[in-house]
Amino acid sequence: MPTAPKRSDNLSGHRTEAELSARQEAEQQVLPDRGGRIRLKKPRFISGNKLANSYWNQLVKRMEGLSILDDLDSEMLAGYCAMLARRDQTIILIHQLMDRLGVQGIVENASRTKKTGKTEMTDEEWENSARASDPPMTADQIIEAVSKLDTLNGKLQALDRNLLQYADKLGLTPTGRVRLAQKRAEKAADVEPDEDLYGD
Repeated sequence: MPTAPKRSDNLSGHRTEAELSARQEAEQQVLPDRGGRIRLKKPRFISGNKLANSYWNQLVKRMEGLSILDDLDSEMLAGYCAMLARRDQTIILIHQLMDRLGVQGIVENASRTKKTGKTEMTDEEWENSARASDPPMTADQIIEAVSKLDTLNGKLQALDRNLLQYADKLGLTPTGRVRLAQKRAEKAADVEPDEDLYGD
């Protein structure tokens, strides 16, 4: 795993004035200046998804003053918002399945047993932990529901990994913002290889 980038304040290696100045300037471009406003064009497919649209609006508002993204990044940010919406929907499905299996009641009862000191559930408590309005599940239905629950949990883990990668690439994580600053500083500090050989 690569070393996490550091802010210029925390750099310990020797840097020339030009390198340090370029690094600080690049960091200023990704840190809030409270003066500008990003202008991203919202892709059409986001407008039709209420939850993804809500995430888009929140992120754009929170990124006000940061010069991280421009209009070229709109599609990637939209994909990130769509994945956030999909993650929320997956979590809702997981909770519905857990509720149907009676697992939600077990979790809630387990937290109560910690308070009361009682460590085991009676058979009656187990049966009552499922919602009373649902008919009892057959063994095949339970197996199918557990299989779906496993599948949904796998999808949720994959979504979480993808979300973290997208957030890092978009500069939405602290590490991602510092990495962007490093790249901008390196680009700004590009000098001719022979420029400092003669000690001008």
